Amino acid sequence: MNIAVSPSAEEASARTQVQWRLRWENELQLADHAELADFFRKSYGPTGAFNAQPFEGIRSWAGARPEMRVIGYDAHGVAGHIGLLRRFIKIG
Repeated sequence: MNIAVSPSAEEASARTQVQWRLRWENELQLADHAELADFFRKSYGPTGAFNAQPFEGIRSWAGARPEMRVIGYDAHGVAGHIGLLRRFIKIG
């Protein structure tokens, strides 16, 4: 049996609120790329130095560069990221 318990008001207020922003790649400034690169190094670094390597310096992408990003910010900076990249395929 699964029982869902709602968090108390105290617990909910203690959580950090995340604000999401939708940004086109060409709207990002160098400071944005630097902040994202730092977030990715911290996120992927614990899984191995090789995984954090693409994000050295201020490079905020590995492989293909996203066209649009959804970036979550909290009181400490970047808290989450979604990168969107269109791919076109030809059939026939």
